[in-house]
Amino acid sequence: MEDQVFEGMDYTKVSFAGHHFSSCTFKDCLFMESSFCNAQFVFCTFIRCNLSLVNTEGCRFQETTFEACKIVGAKFYLCEKRFFSIQAKHCVLKSCNFSDLKMKKVDFSESQFNDCDFKETDLTEGNFSGCMFEETLFHNCQLIRADFRNAQNYEIDPQTNKIAKAKFSLPEALSLLKGFDILIS
Repeated sequence: MEDQVFEGMDYTKVSFAGHHFSSCTFKDCLFMESSFCNAQFVFCTFIRCNLSLVNTEGCRFQETTFEACKIVGAKFYLCEKRFFSIQAKHCVLKSCNFSDLKMKKVDFSESQFNDCDFKETDLTEGNFSGCMFEETLFHNCQLIRADFRNAQNYEIDPQTNKIAKAKFSLPEALSLLKGFDILIS
């Protein structure tokens, strides 16, 4: 499907396996427990959608944007990696896994992360400004020139992540010293 707008649809437990969407917009749609296995979303936009427990295995998200969406339990690491490119602004992301992905210049601005994993993820020049983090892991990530200004509650170990020229703001930037076993007064 191409250049279509889908609004207010309930796609709970619907399979989109093998479907191709190009330049489509999904507004206020429910995709709870849907299957995106081997589906393709190219230049698509999801606005205020609920994507809880969506099966993303083999899914191609290419130049796809999520705005003010709720995304729970997405295993993005199972997506097709070759063309993987998303933006997720003003979203709530819970129990999502972004491990082993190249996400250079990703824009997650003003999003909330709870129990998410970024392991071996390339987030060079990523925008995390204004984000709120809870129980979110960054391990062996490329965070070079990433923007964490006005972000809160992140736990980033500079010894296991590359953070050269990344931007942080006080007082949250003090959390970067957590792993050094030092006292600050």
